[in-house]
Formats: sequence, C-alpha cells, structure tokens
Amino acid sequence: MSVKSLVAAYNELTKLDLRILRVIEVAHRKYEWVPIEVIVKWSNRSWELVSKSLRKLNALGMVLRWRGSYTGYRLTYTGYDALALHTLSKKGIIERISPTPLGVGKESDVYVAEDPAGNKLVIKFHRLGRTSFRQTRKFRIWVGERRHITWLYESRLSAHMEYKALVMTFNAEVTVPRPVAVNRHAVVMEYIDGLKLSEIKTGLENPEEVLGSILDDVAVTFRDVGIVHGDLSEFNVLIEIESERPYIIDWPQWVPRDYKNAIELLRRDLENITTFFRKEYDIEIDIEEALRYITEGIELKELELEEAFEEILTQKELKTYVLGEEAEESIEKTLDKIEREFRTTGKEDKERVTIGVLEKEQRNDENPAHQKDEEGYPN
Repeated sequence: MSVKSLVAAYNELTKLDLRILRVIEVAHRKYEWVPIEVIVKWSNRSWELVSKSLRKLNALGMVLRWRGSYTGYRLTYTGYDALALHTLSKKGIIERISPTPLGVGKESDVYVAEDPAGNKLVIKFHRLGRTSFRQTRKFRIWVGERRHITWLYESRLSAHMEYKALVMTFNAEVTVPRPVAVNRHAVVMEYIDGLKLSEIKTGLENPEEVLGSILDDVAVTFRDVGIVHGDLSEFNVLIEIESERPYIIDWPQWVPRDYKNAIELLRRDLENITTFFRKEYDIEIDIEEALRYITEGIELKELELEEAFEEILTQKELKTYVLGEEAEESIEKTLDKIEREFRTTGKEDKERVTIGVLEKEQRNDENPAHQKDEEGYPN
C-alpha cells in the first residue's frame, strides 16, 4: 500500500477501529489468528460493533481474516503502520510523511517526515519477512514464553534494537543520525541531507578525511560502546552534502563485542569500507593494523550470541528497553490501559489526530555527485 493510501485509510479510522487494532495487537501474544470471540470480549464492545469494524479494517487492508475451525484475524503491516503512525502523531513527533520512499529494502522502508514545527525527520519502518532469518537467534532472549511470534513482533524488536544502538552510539559521540523516537516497528531519526557513499563514488573532495572519520567511529563504537555494526559498507554510510561528514546508518545487525564472532564481523566491516576506498580513491589501509589498533587492550569473552546479548543487557539495560513497559505487563493490565486510552462517552468518534502527506520537494545542486532522484529526495 502506498503512503498516500495508508494515510487516507488511517484518517478514516474511528476510536473503535483503533481500539480493535490495539486489541488484536495485544492478543497476538497468545494467538496467531485472534478469534473474533476474543476480540469482542477484550474490546468490551458488542458483537455487532466489532464485526462492523473488522469488516472495515479488512477492506482497508489493515487486518486479514481466516476461516477454519473458527474465524480469526491478524494484523497486516498496514495495520501495524497505522498504529505506529497514530502513536507518533499523538505524541507530536510526526505530522506529515512523504509519499515517495527514500529507500525500499528487503527489511525496511524509509521515508522523509515532518514534525508539527516543520522540521524534517526520517521514519524507518522495519519489515522482516519470511525470507529474513538473520535476527532470529538474537530475538530468542526477548521472546521468552510467547507462544506465537509474528513477523510484526520480530520487526518491532529489530526496530527497537536499531534505536538502542543509535542511542548508545550517539551518546558516545559517534557520527550517527540523532535518534528521536521509536514505536512498534518504526524508528524516527534526524534527517541528514546527504547521499550514500556508494552513490557518490569518486565525487568526494577529501576521501582520506572521510575514511579516517569512519574508522574513528568504528573504533569508538567498539571500544567505548562495546558493539560492532556487523553490516558496515559503502551502502550504510551517508555522506552529508555540505560538509562531507560521514554518518553510519542501518544498525539492526549490531552485535556485542563479546560475541565470539564479533572480531570477524569487525574485520569484515573494515574490509568492506577500505575496499571501497581502495577501488575508488586508491587509498590503502592495512586491515590487520587497523584491527589491532581498535581492539588493543580490550579483553574479549568470546561468548555465544545469546550469552553475549545477555551480558550486554545487564550493562546497557537493553532488555527492559527493547521489550518496553507494555510487554512486561500482563495482558489484563494492557487491556486496562487500552480501556482508559479509548474511554469515551456515547458514540465512538474519530480520534482528533490526522496525518498529512508531504508535497514533493525539488532541489537544485550543481555537483553531479550530489544529484537527487526524480522526486527531489536523496537516493
């Protein structure tokens, strides 16, 4: 579904529709397909009202219906998008979103957005699909006793892990986009007016300085933050147009440095970046020398992946953060929160929150290395 269609569908939702979406979201902790009887009971509304809302949500593409031994429903990414945008809008973080994505990948969609004051932001929707299994082992430590783990929930964990990595690295003064907010599977961060390093190629004026800044940030990330990016390459470095300042982006694959394969992942990160600069700018860097400099004096435990994450959880308070208060509470307490949030007298009216669509923006830039796509946004 396009953003225009998503926003239009969201702006049609009533409090009851949002309530039903929230109830299904909570019920996914127990059910892959949530029985309609459960939705009626947990929403505390009549069968007729709930059925009408479900038909509407199904028509809008926000829920799917399954009929077998019982009739059940589950959220789609469109429904999850709507819930994330609703919360971010209510909190005054997002007011408008661009119709054209900055980028679409296998595991995320990225858009320009604006806050109520007109400041540009970036919103990244994590979308783990059935072809993505790279995160599964990491998620075991958060899954616990959940009987049904949906792809939506894994996308949420992926988003929260990326957001926490941004918080930790930003606080350590690593050059990353400033993290703004996270909700469900959506990460909101600072907008950087730039292009990916892979798109600039030989257009850099000071490639040695850019490479030096990247390597410095990799070192600080390893030594001070205690993590490894794990997927660093010219495709995950954003170059600010005016200053040529490199920002390291795309952090959901990070691992603790105490993971037994962390050094190999660090070596791969270094090889990816230095290979690019060697090919495009004839800059030679000794990988092993750089690796020794970064890791010198750091005692590594070489733990299994799950153990390494458990270790860093206690140090960084990551587990509580990633799960969030809601996931720590019982279903009963969460439903009570929903009841308070959507309490209304009389008719279920529309929420007083709307989301707009950004107009296309055209920019001129004489430097051919910094050209934008046809929609006016950086590629």
